[in-house]
Amino acid sequence: MSKKNTIIAIAICFAGLLSSCTKTGSTGPAGATGAAGPTGPTGATGPAYTAAISGHVSLYDQYGSKILTGLSNVAISLNDSAAIAPDATGFYIFPGLVTGQYYINTSAIGYGATKADNFQLLSDTLNKDIKLSVIPTFSPVGFTEYATLGSVTGDSLVINFTPDTRARECIVFLNSTSMVNSQPANYLLYYAKAINPGQSRIQITVPAQDLYDAGFASGQTVYYAAYGHVVSDVSVYEDLTTGRNVFNAVSASSLAVGGITP
Repeated sequence: MSKKNTIIAIAICFAGLLSSCTKTGSTGPAGATGAAGPTGPTGATGPAYTAAISGHVSLYDQYGSKILTGLSNVAISLNDSAAIAPDATGFYIFPGLVTGQYYINTSAIGYGATKADNFQLLSDTLNKDIKLSVIPTFSPVGFTEYATLGSVTGDSLVINFTPDTRARECIVFLNSTSMVNSQPANYLLYYAKAINPGQSRIQITVPAQDLYDAGFASGQTVYYAAYGHVVSDVSVYEDLTTGRNVFNAVSASSLAVGGITP
């Protein structure tokens, strides 16, 4: 073969090699050919194990002290299943479960209901202790709001209670409408303050900047609701929809006032 024919043959082979290596794909920006291939197969579902959830229930009074009786009167449900009760020591167990997402609702007469939400169970036995605070028997007996337009200090709230020999707590919720209470959809901010032994009057200052940050304008009406609250509330839990706390261990009655944003 002549030198010229040899060069032509090599060129033809090289062109064929390039053609066989060309990728196919979608056309990208400015007509460029993309290199993305088809989606691969989805991986297999992971294994499901046999598991259990267990723990102990603890009860607390309005002063934050532990209660050792009535533990078997608590109702515990798993993913809205039929409720079970712990034994006299507070121990409970849900056996024979499989890997998955779970939540626990817990309630008892006279106590603030609570929830352990959206947790993953893999295998073995997962410990989930539960704590409940009693609904307090005391509530405010007087509530007054003082505000000065343009004040940098903010609203001053004065709440009156019947004195007690032990420390307690007050909690105040605020909203932009008269529908204000302890539920996440009905408050924007909250403030808690200790009530000392023998104390009948407390003052809570709501900084003006807090109100502005919550969307209030100077001169706008702000609504408050004050409750008796337990010490070290253990029933409180986060509402996953709003990101706010759910307060169920508050007094059955409250006092409400309207005020003016400084």
